[in-house]
Amino acid sequence: MLKAIISILVALAAIVGVIAFLGARLPQTHVAARQVVVGAPVDVVFTTITEFASAPTWQPGIKSVSVFKDPTTGRTRVTQESSMGPMTMEVDQVIPPKRLVMRMVGEDQFGGTWVYTLDPQGNETLVTITEHGEVYNPVFRFISKYVMGHTRTIDAYLVNLAKKFGRDVVPVDAAPVAP
Repeated sequence: MLKAIISILVALAAIVGVIAFLGARLPQTHVAARQVVVGAPVDVVFTTITEFASAPTWQPGIKSVSVFKDPTTGRTRVTQESSMGPMTMEVDQVIPPKRLVMRMVGEDQFGGTWVYTLDPQGNETLVTITEHGEVYNPVFRFISKYVMGHTRTIDAYLVNLAKKFGRDVVPVDAAPVAP
């Protein structure tokens, strides 16, 4: 029995080692961009996106949100609490109702920015999110690339945003936008 347990532990260690090796060979940064058409005017969609405290009402994975000013920089910071734990982002740029840039802060494993662009389409809005992501840990880099995919979180956000306005959507690839 002890021999079987040792064999299993050695096999698991080998798998983690291979994953870490492959993850170390991947670039630390990535860019992913996705878009959908949301069934609401651009100003309404922009307001929904930037009213950070209301996110739990339309994003099922978000338990709570706190919004505060960073005492050092004076910038708005948003901390979202989900089943994955807290994540804090800082507002880098706001150009109503067309553009929002959010940057992750205080993370050890992940970093980067999300660039939201909104383009009016009559009474609808084309919403594009570009993630300029950084994954520091090689194991998480492997998981992000091959298990979860770089667009999973963007897609969930866009699907929930469109659903808030009564539309079921399937996000599609988009041209990346610079931060």
